[in-house]
Amino acid sequence: MRKFSWLLPLLLLLSCSRGEKVEITGFIENADKGMIYLDEQGIGEIRQIDSVRLKKDGSFRLKDRIENPTFYNLHTGNQQIIPLLLTPGTSAEIRADMQDFINGYEIYGSEESLYILEMNRTLAVTKRQVDSIRKVLQENPDADEEFTRELAASYDEIIQGQRRYSIQFILEHISSMASIYTLYQKIDDNNFVLNENRDIQLVKITSESLDTIWPGSEHVQALKRDAANLEENLYSQRWRQVVETVESTFPEIRLPDPNGDTIALSSFKGKVILLSFWASWDRASVSHNIPLKGIYSSYHSRGLEIYQVSFDNERESWVNAIQFDELPWVNVSELSYPESSVAHIYNLEELPVVFLIDRKGEIVGKNFNRIDLDRNIQRLLNEPS
Repeated sequence: MRKFSWLLPLLLLLSCSRGEKVEITGFIENADKGMIYLDEQGIGEIRQIDSVRLKKDGSFRLKDRIENPTFYNLHTGNQQIIPLLLTPGTSAEIRADMQDFINGYEIYGSEESLYILEMNRTLAVTKRQVDSIRKVLQENPDADEEFTRELAASYDEIIQGQRRYSIQFILEHISSMASIYTLYQKIDDNNFVLNENRDIQLVKITSESLDTIWPGSEHVQALKRDAANLEENLYSQRWRQVVETVESTFPEIRLPDPNGDTIALSSFKGKVILLSFWASWDRASVSHNIPLKGIYSSYHSRGLEIYQVSFDNERESWVNAIQFDELPWVNVSELSYPESSVAHIYNLEELPVVFLIDRKGEIVGKNFNRIDLDRNIQRLLNEPS
């Protein structure tokens, strides 16, 4: 027995080298002795850490050893996940109900996990409000422009409110790994809460702060890489703007209007432009002109122009449609559809299509819904020339 006495200190050393213990305990009501799992949320992968069968009373205990703050997913084998964030040496207690696993749970003991819970519940309220406005718009496609503007203003205030909340949280918890979680939250599948160029600075200062505290964290190192890439992309974008020629960044269009006068798209550079493609024979295009009239009426006096290209081949039909619907903006056409060079240049395969172009001539988006179009036009008009 004596000759193996050297094993004990070695085992203790190996145990310590694996980091400090963390523990997740709790109770799941209405669980019926099912399994519960603990996974680690890595960068680009999920690692299985521990699993146990729930006891008769719904209690459980899961554990791990970590050297850096770690993001976990607690789940019962389906898509319903309780996200957790634990620092070395801490514990969390979870109280949940299997019938409402991800909405009604409570967390005790882990301050970082409570931050995650708070952020998710705040974002959930924002998403419900945004979805409600979108639903109202979908159910009222013929709403007047004042009603639509009010919806757009409400939508924008909700989004900005969420942005203010997220930014304030990060600034107040700059040394918490929960700030990383906040930086990557999304309003929907395509839009981050923090998605403006000035937010790059927030990513940078967060990564620098956390790197001094948790340099061994893969999440911190990934954030540092993201900050560097975002900064490089922004620098490249600004450098391209410096070296660009006076030509527009959008492909030029020079076509005649109904009076035979050739009008160039680039002649409106310095204004916010809606570049619209339509045809008098396309019912969806004609219907789409109705909300465009409301937008034009609301923003033309502030610097918005609509440059509309028709894919017609009969001049009379084209001109009659313009006059009948009293379209007040610039309308031009090759009158050569389907042999249209413009359709090829802009890679158009459907109608109607609307591009939004900022004052610098940059195409910033395509085919926005009405609320997002209103919001983005307001934003671009408020930016300096």
